[in-house]
Amino acid sequence: MLDYLPMFCQIRDKTCLLVGGGKVAERKAHLLLDAGARLLVNAREFTAQFQIWEDAGQVTLIRGEFEPHWLDFCWLVIAATNDAAVNGYVSDCATDRRIFCNVVDEPQQASFITPSVIDRSPVVIAISSGGNAPVLVRLLREKLERLLPMHLGRLAAYGGTLRQRVKQHFHHLAARRHFWEQFFTSESLTESLISQDRQQVDRVTETLFSELSQADTNKTDSRSLTD
Repeated sequence: MLDYLPMFCQIRDKTCLLVGGGKVAERKAHLLLDAGARLLVNAREFTAQFQIWEDAGQVTLIRGEFEPHWLDFCWLVIAATNDAAVNGYVSDCATDRRIFCNVVDEPQQASFITPSVIDRSPVVIAISSGGNAPVLVRLLREKLERLLPMHLGRLAAYGGTLRQRVKQHFHHLAARRHFWEQFFTSESLTESLISQDRQQVDRVTETLFSELSQADTNKTDSRSLTD
C-alpha cells in the first residue's frame, strides 16, 4: 500500500507560503520559484539570497513571527525553520484549513513531502522513500542522473509540439504508438536536436511521417485483401 499519493502539482502563479529564512528554507524556495509559485516567505531573519530575490521582485518577505491568517491566501505551505515547535504549529494550522503542508525533516508531521528530483523538463522524475531511506534515494538519483541524457527534455518538448499532428495523421492507435517509438529512438533526430540543426530536424521528422504513413497504408491494404 502506498504511504503517499504520487502527484505533480501545478502551482504556477499560485500563492504559496514558506516559513523559515535559513539555508534549508532557501533550497525549498528555489524549488517553489522554479515551479512558478507566487512566494511569501516568513521569518525573523533571512539569508542574503532571500534579500536578492525580494529586490528582484521574485518573493515577498514577511518579517516577524508566523501568523496563521497568512494561510488563508495559500495553496500550500512549507515549514522550514530550525524550531520544531514553530514547524509543528504551522502544520497544525495548515491541517485545520485543509492546506497541504510540508515539514522539513519531519515527514510524520507533513501532509505532503518533496521528493528528490531529476529535472529534464518537461520530463521530471521524482524519487522518494517517504523519509525512510534518504541515502538510498540519493544513490538512485545519482545513478539515474548518469543514465538520462541532458537532451531528453528537448526531445520531449519537441514531441509535444507534434502531438496534434500525429493524432490527425495516424488514425489508428497502433500506428501512432509505432510513430512515437520510432521518433523517440531516432538517433538522427536526437543528433539534430543536440546540434540545434533545425533544417535537419524538420527533414528527419518529415521522413518519419512519410515512411511510417506508407507502412501504415500498406498494413491497411493488406488487411483489406485478407478480409
